Amino acid sequence: SQKQISDVISTIRETPVGESVKLTIVHGKDSEGTAVVSVAPKVNDDGVTSIGVMLGPNYLRTDMVQASSVTDAISKAGSAVYDITSQTSSSIFGLLLGFISGKGLPAGTSMSGPIGVVKSGAEVVSKSDFAAVVAFAASISVNLAVVNALPLPALDGGQLAFVLAEAAAGRRIDQRVQEGINAGALLILLCFSFGTAVGDVTSIFR
Repeated sequence: SQKQISDVISTIRETPVGESVKLTIVHGKDSEGTAVVSVAPKVNDDGVTSIGVMLGPNYLRTDMVQASSVTDAISKAGSAVYDITSQTSSSIFGLLLGFISGKGLPAGTSMSGPIGVVKSGAEVVSKSDFAAVVAFAASISVNLAVVNALPLPALDGGQLAFVLAEAAAGRRIDQRVQEGINAGALLILLCFSFGTAVGDVTSIFR
């Protein structure tokens, strides 16, 4: 999973210079054989400690599970949506906390805008795996729902926050103040989207 990848990268980056990291390599999807290697991380040109390899999720396929009844289908669908929503929420809040604390993105993670989403979608569709396409569409929908629910101005969650604030204060918030906050937040979101778009285009031509 992405969390396990982040943990491995964090361990490598926290390894003091001159010391080694032991990695267990599993051969074959059924763990047909394992090998333990010792690697000494080095500081690259960007000043980041690394071992010179790229890590990524070991994705094989997405399986479709047939429900035995309508009730079972609702239960399985609810469980799948809950898992996606909880993972998405955890990632987004971790990202926000990283920015607020000044730590930046967690190890092994990156952000993508619409261009990156389209690129990822094209890769999923090219595999001709209908279950994977459905899972990808569901992930995008859940991501949009979670982001839109954040209590940030210019988003639905922000509008709900204004309503709750007015209810708690017992009076309406000045319309000009609310419009000014929304305009500022929208400008920040547009700049953020532009930054992710530039990053997506740059990654395509690397």
